[in-house]
Amino acid sequence: MNYHPDGGQLFYPMDNQPYVVPLAMPGDDLKPDKVTAFWFDGASGLYIHPNVWHEGLFPIENKHRFLDRQGRVHGRVSCDVGEEFGVYLSVPLTLP
Repeated sequence: MNYHPDGGQLFYPMDNQPYVVPLAMPGDDLKPDKVTAFWFDGASGLYIHPNVWHEGLFPIENKHRFLDRQGRVHGRVSCDVGEEFGVYLSVPLTLP
């Protein structure tokens, strides 16, 4: 997971397909139990504010395209959850 201290990031789905995004509140004490996966139906985009922990966007379908915009400064703080905590994050997917 990572966050950007100097600017936000915008993702907008170009194919109107659902996707899932793991997010966690700002702060440098990231813990796996503080990560929440959010389901998006593909009808709207997502703006991630600076300092908000996020992972990639995970499409539900096999193929998906996103418009991605980010600030000019691309600072990034990262955490390898598997390496740091010895666990993998998982999201059981069932249709809402």
